[in-house]
Amino acid sequence: MYDFRFADIGDGIEEGKILEWKVKVGDKVKEGDTLVIVETDKVNAELPSPVDGVITKVGKAEGEVILVGETVVVIDDGKGGDLPKAEAAAPAPKKEETKQAPVAGVKATYDFKFADIGDGIEEGKILEWKFKVGDKVKEGDTLVIVETDKVNAELPSPVTGTIVKIGKAEGEVIKVGETVVLLDDGSGKYIGGSDAKTEAVEENGASVIGELSVSSDLIDSSDETHKSEVKTNKKALATPVARNLAKKLGVNINEITGTGSNGRVMKEDIEKFANKGSKTEAPVAAKATTVNVPAANVSRQGDVTIEAITSTRKSISKAMTTAKTIIPETVLMDEVVIDNLIELRKRAKPLAEAQGINLTFMAFISKAVVIALKEFRIFNSSFDHDKNEIIYKNFINLGFAVDTPSGLIVPNIKDADTLSVFALAKQVRELADKAIARKVQLADIQNGTFTITNFGSVGVSYGTPVINYPEVAILGVGKISKKPIVVGDEIKIGSTLPLSIAVDHRIIDGADAGRFLLRVKELLSNPELMLLS
Repeated sequence: MYDFRFADIGDGIEEGKILEWKVKVGDKVKEGDTLVIVETDKVNAELPSPVDGVITKVGKAEGEVILVGETVVVIDDGKGGDLPKAEAAAPAPKKEETKQAPVAGVKATYDFKFADIGDGIEEGKILEWKFKVGDKVKEGDTLVIVETDKVNAELPSPVTGTIVKIGKAEGEVIKVGETVVLLDDGSGKYIGGSDAKTEAVEENGASVIGELSVSSDLIDSSDETHKSEVKTNKKALATPVARNLAKKLGVNINEITGTGSNGRVMKEDIEKFANKGSKTEAPVAAKATTVNVPAANVSRQGDVTIEAITSTRKSISKAMTTAKTIIPETVLMDEVVIDNLIELRKRAKPLAEAQGINLTFMAFISKAVVIALKEFRIFNSSFDHDKNEIIYKNFINLGFAVDTPSGLIVPNIKDADTLSVFALAKQVRELADKAIARKVQLADIQNGTFTITNFGSVGVSYGTPVINYPEVAILGVGKISKKPIVVGDEIKIGSTLPLSIAVDHRIIDGADAGRFLLRVKELLSNPELMLLS
């Protein structure tokens, strides 16, 4: 007996519908005879008989759906045997948990692991060790610099002690949950005993990246689960040990003033704060949004070159897939005459240069956007589609896309609504330089509320920018061009700036997008209004 199954033909086809049978039970067929026509999402396929024989069973009737792996027909090929039993589907492989046993001969009291810092980082590459085995370190000392897909992170020591083992060498990849270093803190409670200190892998996002302004109490890809009123977006510098202590004592680590280096919150700071009796409710952790992406089925036949993408490109790919899958965006485009803005910039440029500031048009565009965001609050929000709630941000962290050799990076200017045009220009330049040099910190790219992307920098006028999820809108800026414009009843040459606004159509209508864009245009065409708004 021959069990002829519907096979994966290698083009992403998972199922088909039986259109027409060419044979019936009892018919004799020869190898190559067309048995059935199956409609797939790509083609109508004629399935030929794989052997000579007699049809003893038809799998699906006309009009029914057949899945890959299901029986098309059973053919008696004269070789005898019973009907083959359907093979049980192989269970999905379990994701291996990264657990490392203590190394024989190494006496350590603290197993410092690379933790999930809650921003999609799954692994990093060891760039530079600052210490070696046998060195003594203090809590907060930078142990190693790790390159991730978002930032180059400095990992501080969680305790004071001696390094007894280094987990990975420079150039090697370290995954979340793997050991960074084994330390001996002098307590005598060595790993393997009941009192051994082993940092938990699942620490609700507790960061090992102490030099980054990241809090394990609240590391969100969005503010979708925050309370409607967000009082602060400050993130404390602290080690996992300090964060765990804060959790146990029920205090909000972000409210504590740190006395350590660079303002790092130490264990003593937490204990003093807790003794004052000040307790706050711990924020609710953000719920991750996952997107199921079908397995890629790409032909590698012929003359091809295969190149692995960078970690930054992996991050961009993931973010773009999430945004385009979740957000039904709509895009509006227009242009604004900026002759007045050009004149204002020309007059203000010497004043900026005297302060060491390069006054670009992006600073004025940023100021106009900030004013519009304060007037149209829905554009400075996020949408929780699970709870059907809009989370309005009471702060403006203005992001801007930076074209770097590694790929697109989007740092953001914190509290941009509190800054002048000169201050915005300074922040844009500093963050762009850090992004290009891969020195941007995780805090620089977290908690953005609105993004500007400038495709005019590469000579393009219009585009349809992709919203930086979980934000709800993004402004695209094109190249400045001179063209004929109508002024009164006369045609003159004017400088125009193209603008494209993409919005999340679930919560922002086209009319609102139009009004937002018109307000930005008004401010840019009459820049003196920025001083009055």
